[in-house]
Amino acid sequence: MNIIDQAIQFAAIAHKGQTRKSTNIPYITHPFAVGMLLQKAKCSEEVIAAGILHDVLEDTPTTYEELSAQFGAKAANLVVAASEQDKNLPWEIRKRHTIEHLKQASIEEIQVITADKLHNLKSIQDDYLQYGEEIWNRFNRGKKQQHWYYSSIVKELSIRKKDFKLIRDLEKTEKEVFGSLDFLSLEEISILFSCVYGIDDHVRPILEEYGLLILAEGLSEEANRIYREEYDQVLKKLANLLQRGVEFQSNSEGPFLIASFCVALQALMKWSDQEFYTHFKRNVSKL
Repeated sequence: MNIIDQAIQFAAIAHKGQTRKSTNIPYITHPFAVGMLLQKAKCSEEVIAAGILHDVLEDTPTTYEELSAQFGAKAANLVVAASEQDKNLPWEIRKRHTIEHLKQASIEEIQVITADKLHNLKSIQDDYLQYGEEIWNRFNRGKKQQHWYYSSIVKELSIRKKDFKLIRDLEKTEKEVFGSLDFLSLEEISILFSCVYGIDDHVRPILEEYGLLILAEGLSEEANRIYREEYDQVLKKLANLLQRGVEFQSNSEGPFLIASFCVALQALMKWSDQEFYTHFKRNVSKL
């Protein structure tokens, strides 16, 4: 029995009784579809097997040791790369970890991850035609947060499009599902700049109206973490803004809070320094 047939049998048993989120569709249809996408893309047998197995560590009692013993360390490590390491962490932190991992991921890791995200998006696309906007209620986070997640993945993978053709399919499907790679409008970005010192009672109802409250709360939390734990980044951003002619009040904590928020927002939006500064200038009156 080859490694792909072994993976099919193993995954079918591991995911037995599980269903796709908020449906009665057997969960195994998803990893099987991922494996088919990888096979159609002419990936190696180990990559195809890893695609079929990609959720067994995250969603079943299967251990890395079991996986490695039966399928080898290479396939097991590909599954690890496609898995969230700690499901107890907040959603935003888990998703940021996935996005950051793509920066140094191997092409085989990228192949598995791309096929997984592509099938997820195609499933969302199919369900949207039947159920409309209510499908977003199935997820831990709503449409804006899902848009941020998938658009961030596409942006990280875009430089590898020549290496793996399914990345182009992922980009195309992301645009079809969400309408644009930019998950926030200029107006919504301006509203977020109003949260630079936190979320007060004035801005909270506006955030709720635009569906931005959870996103803004996560952004504020990340800015506070950066202020506490990555002060060198704060100083670097502050120096960059000063070099560009931005004036701040002296003898105040305000510039450091602004810089912390700017680091967090730039990372969230995947902006270059110039893209960030363009938005900063547009919203400097809010700071």
